[in-house]
Amino acid sequence: MNTDEINDLYWWAQERVRGFMSGLHRSPDFGYSVEFAQHRQYVPGDSPKHIDWSVLAKTDRYLTKQFEAESNMRSYFLFDSSSSMQAPEGKWQTTLKLMVLIAALIQKQRDALGLMEVHGERLNFFESSNKEENIHQILNHIKGIDEAPKTNATFKEAIQQLLVRIPKRSQVLVFTDIYHEDPVGLVQNVNKLRHAGHNVRVFMMYSNSMEIEGKGLSGSLVQDLELNTRTVLDSGDVKRFTAFCRTKIAGFESEFRTSNLQFDAIDVDNGPMVSLRKIIA
Repeated sequence: MNTDEINDLYWWAQERVRGFMSGLHRSPDFGYSVEFAQHRQYVPGDSPKHIDWSVLAKTDRYLTKQFEAESNMRSYFLFDSSSSMQAPEGKWQTTLKLMVLIAALIQKQRDALGLMEVHGERLNFFESSNKEENIHQILNHIKGIDEAPKTNATFKEAIQQLLVRIPKRSQVLVFTDIYHEDPVGLVQNVNKLRHAGHNVRVFMMYSNSMEIEGKGLSGSLVQDLELNTRTVLDSGDVKRFTAFCRTKIAGFESEFRTSNLQFDAIDVDNGPMVSLRKIIA
């Protein structure tokens, strides 16, 4: 996916979210006129008049003052980009389109968006901003992350960084799938964000036709994108695989809901617009 395709995708998303804007959340007005609340990292595009120059002089760090009246929400995508997110065919593109739709909604509300992308032990972090340039920077980063095989995502370190780096009462939107070596650890680590006061929502991406029903799998040659192994599946393999997937989804849903975390199992076969309506509803 090249830059032009990303731009086209972004404008496609902007056109489709126009009807979703009425009354989604509180006032979009910035508030810098009342009591100081905290500092946050300066983001290119922020007004220089809100930089704390005394902190800069002492620590050589650019920090921006935030005040209690600032009503805009700061959202962060916590995004699993391991190779399993690219299978079955269509999962990656549907996930990307859904993220772009949500990004367009967030920007139209004049809210800020950031990204923590993780696979294996590698992390890529983008601070939140409501500038269109920031949205394009995030999308242009996402477009290039499917160029090489990637190991399974480990969220522990990513969440530890988010707990330190993101402002209080942020929204964290987690995009992942069922293929986690430590599912209990995943739930526990995501729950740390909720305990820190952030609003957390988990989107578990799956394909009903392939991972639940097993359509077209029997007799097919499949490749493990993370281990780079190939196997010809028989009917017994398919039954075991679909049973595994159903158990995983049900288990994750139970664990996340028990932890009072919002959880959505997103069937990528339905397409991004159906998924967006489900999320908003």
